[in-house]
Amino acid sequence: MNEMDFAGKWRVTKALGLVKDYLSLTPDPHVQFTVKNKKEVDGSYHFGAQDGYMDGRFETDKEGNLQLMFSFEGSDETTEVSGCGTATLGSQDTLLLKMHYHMGNTSTFICKRN
Repeated sequence: MNEMDFAGKWRVTKALGLVKDYLSLTPDPHVQFTVKNKKEVDGSYHFGAQDGYMDGRFETDKEGNLQLMFSFEGSDETTEVSGCGTATLGSQDTLLLKMHYHMGNTSTFICKRN
């Protein structure tokens, strides 16, 4: 796997720990990454009642796996949200997205290549 494998639009298919119909609040739940170079990434997200922007970079974890570390800011309905997160690639065009909200919860999302 390489950095370009993260690029593009990913459909959010599951929101672990959130109400079952949360993703249906928007017609196109997704996250999208643009790889600017081998280290920097811009992105956006829109799912449930949330939308916003991401800014990140790639790092290698202690097992040698490539992961995207990012900060984000946006809104959840009318409330401003921000925090940090990680994105890791799984098998069969799957992306695991974890978002740690500042002074809030952590949410995990399963995404599939669009």
